[in-house]
Amino acid sequence: MRKHFLFFALALGAFCSCSPTRVVVEKNKYEDFKLSNYSSFDFAQIDTPNDSLAPYGEIVDQLKRNFAEAMEARGIKQIASNPDLRVNFGVVVEEKVQTRETNLSTDPFTYAGQRNYYWEVREIPVNTYRQGSLTVHIVNSPGNVLVWAGMISEVVPKKEEKKPQAVQNAVDQIFEYLDINNK
Repeated sequence: MRKHFLFFALALGAFCSCSPTRVVVEKNKYEDFKLSNYSSFDFAQIDTPNDSLAPYGEIVDQLKRNFAEAMEARGIKQIASNPDLRVNFGVVVEEKVQTRETNLSTDPFTYAGQRNYYWEVREIPVNTYRQGSLTVHIVNSPGNVLVWAGMISEVVPKKEEKKPQAVQNAVDQIFEYLDINNK
């Protein structure tokens, strides 16, 4: 009996440790989309120059390289004229503040004179970080119809040398989702 319980506990632990993708897609919306039904793609062109995109230029270029490699690994070629699909990225990076809630064991009462004390639960900032969100829209080029949209959000690494791997991980998770859910 004990051996069976140990085996069950190990199997459950292994199952739960497999991390699912963090890609968010609207439920029951793009069930008919099959990446394998298409043979070519290109990236959407931005017609209007926009200075607000300048800080993200390097990230978008890397996204395009990683995305193109993943598409071509699945037999979908990048062509500039009349592709089957157009891919558009949306990148948002926000400054966030990590907080914790006060409690009596770590944040005792504060006294201000005789019988003039109080204690309340409040949020205390403990760290700042940058949250990056990547939205991917895949559009059927001839009909200009959105056929798939997904989003992934991750903490952006502070060290520059770790950012390329974070971008690669985001693209890998998107394609892991597409491979699993769109066969």
